[in-house]
Amino acid sequence: MLVLFDIDDTLIDHTSAVETGVATLHAELGVSTELSAFHESWVAAMLEHFPRYLRGELTYEEQRRARLRRTIDRNLSDADADDFFEHYFRAYQAAWSLFPDVLSCLAALSSYPLGIISNGNGLEQRAKLARTGIADRFQSVIISADCGHAKPDAEIFRLACRGLASGHRDAVYIGDLYEIDAVGARAAGLAGIWLDRRSLRRSDHVPPIIRNLDELPVLLHSHGIQRSL
Repeated sequence: MLVLFDIDDTLIDHTSAVETGVATLHAELGVSTELSAFHESWVAAMLEHFPRYLRGELTYEEQRRARLRRTIDRNLSDADADDFFEHYFRAYQAAWSLFPDVLSCLAALSSYPLGIISNGNGLEQRAKLARTGIADRFQSVIISADCGHAKPDAEIFRLACRGLASGHRDAVYIGDLYEIDAVGARAAGLAGIWLDRRSLRRSDHVPPIIRNLDELPVLLHSHGIQRSL
């Protein structure tokens, strides 16, 4: 069985790192907007413009500038937007950290071939794995910007399986976004497992669902559940 993971908010605490970066930028800019409102605007801008980058409507740099303009000032020059984003990004990068359950999970699954499928910029996503010390745990790393396909496109899931000489029906994918990760993987023929770290589960969410990565080895090692996958 091939076990594939998402990165952000699955292995690495992206949400907390964003909060750190936003708080740093807010303090350095000295804006009058309350931090909570500034953070809310930042997240809204990210949710608006990052998918545009994934769809190829904006370059990586353009989506960064668009986010700054929505959050701070729509008239920001490219140079100012790039400078402000670097202030944010340095703090965001310094705050990259693994969730406490990651290393024990990867150790428990070390007998399986492991891989990564992530949306985003290849250099940035690979740097997260390297800086947190887990890059060598994975035999394959597939990033949307490198392969030209972004989740939930079935092709990115199948590329990861082909790269490790595995059929998609013998692969599982774990991620924190129900529709993009779990449903996307299932549509591609993999077993999609939703990692519900924030306890967002509703009655219409279809299992398998885990609350943390400590539950994953148990799920995969259970013959009864494995058959249901």
